[in-house]
Amino acid sequence: MNIKEKAKLFAIQAHMGQIRKNEPDKPMIMHPILVGNILESYGYDDNLIAAGYLHDVVEDTKYTLEDIEREFGSDIANLVKGASEPDKKLSWEERKIHTITEIKTLPIRNKLVVCADKIANLEDLYLIFEKSGMRDFSHFKRGEEKQKWYYTSIYESIINGEYVDLPIFLRYKNILDKLFLGKEDLYLKDTIFNNDEEYYNNLKKLHAQKLELQKLKELVTLSKPFVIEFTGTPRTGKTSIINNLYDFFKKGNFNVSLVEEFTTSKYYKETLKSEFNKMNIWDKHIAINEEVYKQLCNAIKENNDIILIDRSLNDRQIWNHRCFINGNTKENIYLELKEKYANLSKELIDYLVITYTDSLTSLKRDYTSSLALEKRTFLNINNIDDYNNNLLAVQDLFKNSVDETTFIDTTNISMRDTSVEVASKVLPVIRTRYINEFKKKYNIK
Repeated sequence: MNIKEKAKLFAIQAHMGQIRKNEPDKPMIMHPILVGNILESYGYDDNLIAAGYLHDVVEDTKYTLEDIEREFGSDIANLVKGASEPDKKLSWEERKIHTITEIKTLPIRNKLVVCADKIANLEDLYLIFEKSGMRDFSHFKRGEEKQKWYYTSIYESIINGEYVDLPIFLRYKNILDKLFLGKEDLYLKDTIFNNDEEYYNNLKKLHAQKLELQKLKELVTLSKPFVIEFTGTPRTGKTSIINNLYDFFKKGNFNVSLVEEFTTSKYYKETLKSEFNKMNIWDKHIAINEEVYKQLCNAIKENNDIILIDRSLNDRQIWNHRCFINGNTKENIYLELKEKYANLSKELIDYLVITYTDSLTSLKRDYTSSLALEKRTFLNINNIDDYNNNLLAVQDLFKNSVDETTFIDTTNISMRDTSVEVASKVLPVIRTRYINEFKKKYNIK
């Protein structure tokens, strides 16, 4: 294997069992790998990248510089040494002053490893603060002012005698200003979201969570796309929520697939509907179930990170229950189909979003969002009541057919606030999926 891969695997084993102190659900090794990835993103050589992976090994594990030199040679050992602090028995201030002084005269290659390390730390800290909306330095041995002094002094030492507009140096300066000087896009704050501060702050939290997912995506690829199904009462803004999430992830450079509702799709209407309408209600229901399952499987085979699907297997369970309650099928057949599609959902669908509203509100929304006053044929109070009753009746089934479910009564919530709530519930689950996938990939307990 090449030197980078060897260094990464060595670091993974060396840091085994260690966790990030301010994010205990993340293995410690995520930080060194991100440091190596930062160096690689700027096109630096393999030894520098390897040193990025190994930069905390001497400081935080049982291995010594001699071990590093024996395994990886004197160049990498020297780079790791430049990124390691002296005796930890010294006070925090003594160690930091020593580091700040030493970095000033280090060769540029040593400075690059230190720079990438500090960028990774500051960017992680910034995202933690943005996600929570709070600045909390309680996990550190010293508070905000001392941290600001330390990271600013390190930056000044790194650029000492160097070309300050080097892209990696500019990245350090940018995150330093954002974290400690509150630098942000004032046009967004003061013009676009003028007099809408609460909504802007909510979007900033979501944006930070998306940025974190991007970092996690650098570390590992999901073995299966994260599938989110949407179902619920008509006229709850479901389609708008799906489109908002699609845009949210797409702008974050995620590969996202949007799978439309099967029974309203062009393919169904033009190819299958006339044939399916010749069937009895139950046979038609089963045929649609099979097509919905096939539709989902085809989407999963594509190169996607996230799949958003409008009414899939769990929505069909509502119709399955409806057919049984209305006497269109026998109980044993209903139970057999219920178990079959619950198992398929458990295997394929990761998250279910249910948007609900009462029947009258649903119908009012249909009229007030349209120009037509003609009486509705399918979307009427009786049909919506019937759907809602069956939706509520199968809530326990959903607990067994998907790992995570969000039920939102949208009666008194605006569409944009519903989108925010859905995103705020879904993003932490995707985050956990990436972390678990990382642990599985590297066999981290």
